[in-house]
Amino acid sequence: MTITPQESEVRNWATSFLPPASSPGQSLTLRTPGYVEIKPHTLSGIRSGLAQLGARLEKANLQSGVLATYVGTDSRGNPLSKGVAKYLRVYAVVVNAKPKPTLAAYNQPGRWHYLGFTKLEPTMSHPPVDHAPAFGWAVEPVVQQRVKLAVALATPQRKWTTAGGPAPGPDMTYSELADFYRELARELRDPLYAELASELEAMADREVA
Repeated sequence: MTITPQESEVRNWATSFLPPASSPGQSLTLRTPGYVEIKPHTLSGIRSGLAQLGARLEKANLQSGVLATYVGTDSRGNPLSKGVAKYLRVYAVVVNAKPKPTLAAYNQPGRWHYLGFTKLEPTMSHPPVDHAPAFGWAVEPVVQQRVKLAVALATPQRKWTTAGGPAPGPDMTYSELADFYRELARELRDPLYAELASELEAMADREVA
């Protein structure tokens, strides 16, 4: 049986970070605000995610963010490079803004967290795994939900904000809402978001007082 380079890459990266024997739970706690980028768990996907996340962190002057990755599998958990996936494996790694993130620095199993194994419901319509980026857009909400369940935020006031599909900006943000809208205003150059951020900040100050 001939294995294509793409299939070899998918199998290698999907099995490099094997899940623990027990349920992963909340194995990762985020203590500073940041962004989450979601990419396929392949060399090319991780390389792209690191570059994109690094640029966003530098622009927003943030310390770190998270790269969340996914692998579509069959019913037995075998990674797929084509065909319709039955389940999704989700991984995550904390990415520091400095030094500039590189693939070599993050190609280490000990740095990665396994966030769990999620069933793709039969009623959920999604394309085959090799139909990218359509497959990624279709399963992005599933990955976002897995991240919310498996990753803890150290500050109660910090909340998750999610985006969908090919929308501008990061796939997820974990910050106070005022901070999120302030960064969105800066990125989109939209004064309405800046005004909303100021209003939310004023409301928070009144609650503290």
